[in-house]
Amino acid sequence: MFPVINSLLQAGLVAGCMSIMASPVIAQAPGPGPEGPRERPSQFRRGNSPGNAVRTHPILAALDADGDNEISAAEIAGASAALKKLDRNTDGKLTTDELRPEFGNSRIKPDRNDPSAAPPARVTRPTGPIPPVPKEIGGLTPREILKSFGARGIEGVAERTLEGYRRVFGFTDFDKDGRHSKKEYIDGGRYLTRESRAGIFQASDANRDGFVSEKEYVENRIITDEAKEIFSAMDSNDDNRLTAEEIIASKKLRDRKLAHEVFNALDANGDGELNIPEYLRVWGRWARS
Repeated sequence: MFPVINSLLQAGLVAGCMSIMASPVIAQAPGPGPEGPRERPSQFRRGNSPGNAVRTHPILAALDADGDNEISAAEIAGASAALKKLDRNTDGKLTTDELRPEFGNSRIKPDRNDPSAAPPARVTRPTGPIPPVPKEIGGLTPREILKSFGARGIEGVAERTLEGYRRVFGFTDFDKDGRHSKKEYIDGGRYLTRESRAGIFQASDANRDGFVSEKEYVENRIITDEAKEIFSAMDSNDDNRLTAEEIIASKKLRDRKLAHEVFNALDANGDGELNIPEYLRVWGRWARS
């Protein structure tokens, strides 16, 4: 659904797509560098214009799955799925009414730079180590549980999307040896922060050989992007956190007891809610089990 919008986003034309907004969006396009084509920056930062009107726009609110006021590469890749939420009448099209910013009782994600709009502060416990993968929960293996949530893995990914993942992989494979070294991806990468790149590298390096092959990179992208889409679908109040009640309400699992058991297994720090990094770390382990 919405393939045209998704293509525009992935081609770096977000600025054009966002021209309907009242406030500016800063988007950097890729440009040639001395070493060849330059990788497109991974995020489009929301402006801090008066009133921070950008944060009220449905498109940015839908795309910004983790609520960090930036549109990351993964969020751009998952644009089609994110935009489905805006299609209120489920006709497969987005009208001007559906794209119009809403105020009043609308669900608008707060701008973290605007104290007057910020929600009450949350105290989040450190995630800590990832718990061991359980053999089963409620008679189901972790992979069976993920399938219950709707995970399909590579079977659910279009060839066009896979080609996009491979293309992005090639941008950072500077020596063209078919794998990412830590120097290439963590030190030389342009996406996200260095800390984030290190975390992605560690998660992608399935065989722990200190390198990430194209296959490992693509697998991690499939797992991560699908997991984020599923998280977003269950996050009924769009606060970028999941509670046990939201998982129960999604009706993905057979009963409340199983839903609570699965939630507790995903809740690595035991604080009663799942944030996206915590959720992805456990989900990724289960998907590879």
